[in-house]
Amino acid sequence: MRPLRRVAVIYGSFLVLYLAAIAFQVSYGLPPNSNSRIPVCVDTGYPYVGAADGLAARAGASLSAGGDVTACALHPSFSQRVLHVLTKVPDLVLWGCLLLLIWRLISEAARRGPFTPRAAALVELLGWAVLGGTYIAGALENLGAELLTRMLMTPATFSGGGFVVDVVFGPLKALLPVPALAGAALLTFARLTQAGVVLDD
Repeated sequence: MRPLRRVAVIYGSFLVLYLAAIAFQVSYGLPPNSNSRIPVCVDTGYPYVGAADGLAARAGASLSAGGDVTACALHPSFSQRVLHVLTKVPDLVLWGCLLLLIWRLISEAARRGPFTPRAAALVELLGWAVLGGTYIAGALENLGAELLTRMLMTPATFSGGGFVVDVVFGPLKALLPVPALAGAALLTFARLTQAGVVLDD
């Protein structure tokens, strides 16, 4: 378990530092610093084909092209900052939950060994967390990006049904290929461990 413990500590340290940086950025835009000039930007996911696209920014927003169109609020409101946080935080929360489960698994294996019913249950929970958490985090991030994009761009730029497709079906792409494979492998290993515990008994 030592290699896994070391990697978990490194990932956990970077996660804490990144969360601290996000908290500082968010607090910088809140009262009494509400006039902060730190912009809030979102990748709209709409490819820039040319000026004929008819893309238009709302008041207080600007658009820039670099592959996909990026929309920015030059003086973001509180709600826009909240939506911007929603596009970043779910993935970090997922990583935090996975690291917590890994740490619990390491602790359980150190106390009672890796082949116990408790360890098997933790591996199974970790597998479901990878599968379900990846989808939920992707759905929340897509929801924040879609709502923020609609605040910064005119509705005429959106195709019909795009919102539902991006929020409901878009996160399925995040599962492929690594999270789906890793989650399935963890669930399989959990069942193997459970069978081994029964055979050992």
